[in-house]
Amino acid sequence: MEPKRPRLPMTWTLRPVLPENVTTDNIITVNVFVDTIINRTSISKIVKSLGQLSVINSLTHLKRVNNQTIILMLVNDLNSDQCVAELKNRGFDFDGLSGRPKIVPVPAYMPKTCSQNLQARKLWPCNFHPDKRLESILCGKFFNQLQLATIDQYMRTALSCAAGGVGAVVVDPLNDLIVAQSGDFRVEHPVKHAIMCVVDKVARVQGGGAWNSSSNIAKTSSISTDDKTGPYLCTGYDVYVTKEPCVMCAMALVHSRARRVFYGYANDSEPGGLGGSVSVHLLKGINHRFEVFAGVLEEECRTAALELHTKNDAQNKKPGDQ
Repeated sequence: MEPKRPRLPMTWTLRPVLPENVTTDNIITVNVFVDTIINRTSISKIVKSLGQLSVINSLTHLKRVNNQTIILMLVNDLNSDQCVAELKNRGFDFDGLSGRPKIVPVPAYMPKTCSQNLQARKLWPCNFHPDKRLESILCGKFFNQLQLATIDQYMRTALSCAAGGVGAVVVDPLNDLIVAQSGDFRVEHPVKHAIMCVVDKVARVQGGGAWNSSSNIAKTSSISTDDKTGPYLCTGYDVYVTKEPCVMCAMALVHSRARRVFYGYANDSEPGGLGGSVSVHLLKGINHRFEVFAGVLEEECRTAALELHTKNDAQNKKPGDQ
């Protein structure tokens, strides 16, 4: 059943957790030799000749010509005279060029965003095709207001089951259905973080699962009983958790094939697995990737965890303690 939508506008800001090479505008450069074109009628012949005699495989994202200047070759610890000699030895004819190369920095990699492309073009024009989906994520327009309202409501559900200070919900977005939800029970067992518990409950929906529900867990956790079939674990499902998952839980989300993960806040005093100490979903070599968005009800999630921590400290305080 589709959740009720909260009033707009939202009081929180959704932040995508993306690779640093996407979010930065700093352009990594490499030095090349360039020469001035003194006879523009020779440009086609020069470009063709350089394309055969001085292929630069690492810089195919760059246009060879920039106004009256053309890229000759990578510097590779050579000086200008050595550059000329090297190209002449390969059979290159400097006719139409000044024959006095100079060294300039150019973008070492293809820009990934429009913002990076603007910075890169200040150095040298690139062959760039914007990723419209990525651009909409970066500018905060990927989710419409109705979708943001849905994200808000599911995180509120995660907050409502935040036993142990952390709550998690797994949602089937196609049917607007909560598949499983759970609090955090690491006080009972060090592995029973909210994510581990909720993934286990998804497995039980599908006829598996490793843990039996204790009486405490049963009170603050639920699973859908309408359908005992489904995809492999969290394939196609969205996961909402009030706190940034640790590295163990982040890997559990990789192995369970989550579609997207939304979390509330990151605790700077603890190692996080999705943007904190490491971004597991962005590591090279993993066999599944998913999108991560942070900041959903950030202050509410942090406050709920802090209030529970303060309450537990008060309950555990011995008589006479100051």
